[in-house]
Amino acid sequence: MAKEHWYFLAGALAVVLPLAVLYAAKKLQLFEPRPDTRIVYSQPGETPRSLHVFRAKTHQPAAPALLLFHGGRWLYDGPQSLHPQCRYFAAKGYHCFSAEYRLGQRAQPDVPGALRDAAAALAYLHEHASELGIDAQRIFAGGGSSGGHLAAGLGAGLANAATGADTIRPAGLVLYNPMLDLSPGTPDHHLVRDHWQAVSPYHHIDGDFPPTLILNGTQDPEVPVSTVEAFCAAVRAAGGQCELKLYEGQSHGFYHFSEGRNPWFERSSQHAVEFLQSLHR
Repeated sequence: MAKEHWYFLAGALAVVLPLAVLYAAKKLQLFEPRPDTRIVYSQPGETPRSLHVFRAKTHQPAAPALLLFHGGRWLYDGPQSLHPQCRYFAAKGYHCFSAEYRLGQRAQPDVPGALRDAAAALAYLHEHASELGIDAQRIFAGGGSSGGHLAAGLGAGLANAATGADTIRPAGLVLYNPMLDLSPGTPDHHLVRDHWQAVSPYHHIDGDFPPTLILNGTQDPEVPVSTVEAFCAAVRAAGGQCELKLYEGQSHGFYHFSEGRNPWFERSSQHAVEFLQSLHR
């Protein structure tokens, strides 16, 4: 190859390679967003539990916050599964926290323990609201599947009722295909059969239940439409607010980010933000 061709090739690579590296970095950031930091909120039995923090993109001295809990039947998965949601909410002006909580072992979840962790995470945000730049009157909670159960449990005050502690409830809830009714005959009753009444949010709805948005697929075998409809009806009957958004043809976990190919991530996230904004206009 002539010398001038080598010079041309070297020059082209000098331009193209940095752009390729930048593109790859942007793609990695898009598909695998990283939290700004992690905060230990509880350390039961010397096992630290952390919040994965995505700070709000805002100049407000005190911004609203959203505390999220991942799904996985209280047995598996982790906070990273909701990192894309947190990045989305942070861009909309919400401090977002994806929480670690205790997971069961040998296919046996510790749901009461997970509820206590969820309550500890919410209490931590309230206690440290000022230093974290959070508006303590606008701390919301949410989650998917079993994580939606934990958020709904906070709304019903389940963990506080079990421990006798003062009840701290979220200002509102965003629940993605949440496990709400754990009574006999429901898909996940077998995981909590010995204590289902104590941990089933549907059976603890009261007049203080927070305003709630439920996002559910119409073809969800784990959380049938009839379950979320009954839950919303019970919240309204108790004097509360409950909105239900159904996604036609979608199954369990429809809201997860999938390398930009899942339009339901964007739609469900947008609906969640619109709901939260309606609560603090």
